[in-house]
Amino acid sequence: MLQTDTSSETAEKIAEHADKVVTNVESVTTAAAQSTAETVKQSIDMIQQLQQKGINLLLDYGPKILVAILLLWIGFKLTNFLCRRIKKLMIKKEVDSSLVPFIVQIISIVLKILIILSVISIIGIPMTSFIALLGAMGLAIGMAFSGTLSNIAGGVVLLVLRPFKSGDYIAAQGTEGTVKSVQIFTTILITPDNKTISIPNGPLSSGTITNFSLLDTRRLDINLKLAHGVNTNQISKDVLDILNQDQRVLKTPEPMVVTNITESSITLSARVWVNTDDYWDVNWALSDKVYQYLYDNKIDVPIVKL
Repeated sequence: MLQTDTSSETAEKIAEHADKVVTNVESVTTAAAQSTAETVKQSIDMIQQLQQKGINLLLDYGPKILVAILLLWIGFKLTNFLCRRIKKLMIKKEVDSSLVPFIVQIISIVLKILIILSVISIIGIPMTSFIALLGAMGLAIGMAFSGTLSNIAGGVVLLVLRPFKSGDYIAAQGTEGTVKSVQIFTTILITPDNKTISIPNGPLSSGTITNFSLLDTRRLDINLKLAHGVNTNQISKDVLDILNQDQRVLKTPEPMVVTNITESSITLSARVWVNTDDYWDVNWALSDKVYQYLYDNKIDVPIVKL
């Protein structure tokens, strides 16, 4: 009888505990459902507010943005047209062709910046705040692209000092070629084997530039390294005759052959003056004739140094 009462009490406690668990679960479920519903409602309200703000902004600034885009398109088109006209005018006025791209690019950049500033003022952005922001951005960009800005400054230096012009043959920064153009960031050279080389204006303006075309005449040296025991007087006379036979060799200063004797060899330096435009043709022609003379007379084959 005692066991029966104990079992009954245990069952009642289990049932009571189960009822409490069910009640707690129902409370939690109800609270979660209410919280979810409230969150969904808040999200919907936020989306509706954003949509309304977007519509208001579109109504307020939409026409201005469309007008700004149209003005930008028209302004850039007019700028490109004006730059093309300026380029044709400079070519007609025979402005140095190496400077034309640089000047046109500078004019294009300045005009486009002015157009952008004008369009920003039309949209309604306060120019004072924008200029302050632009100044801060300019400082940051200037620090980040200091090398690029130095190339622009180098282009200005080349434009002012004019160490070369289009068509000049120069050597600089370990390379050489004919100047094609001076652009806003780089100078373009064309090598004798028709390769295009771009040299940054910054290093170019601050480095050594050798201009082979600046003066009307150049001295051409052909150095012949010979073995000891040859008749240098006769060879010098014959080489001098070969030099004088070429009509492109200038008579003043007169052609000459200089002898330099060392322990290991004898070097004959044939020196002539030619017009700058004839330099390479005369160089190749005389080198070939001198070499052929030495070969025909069975003189030790020389090492020709151009």
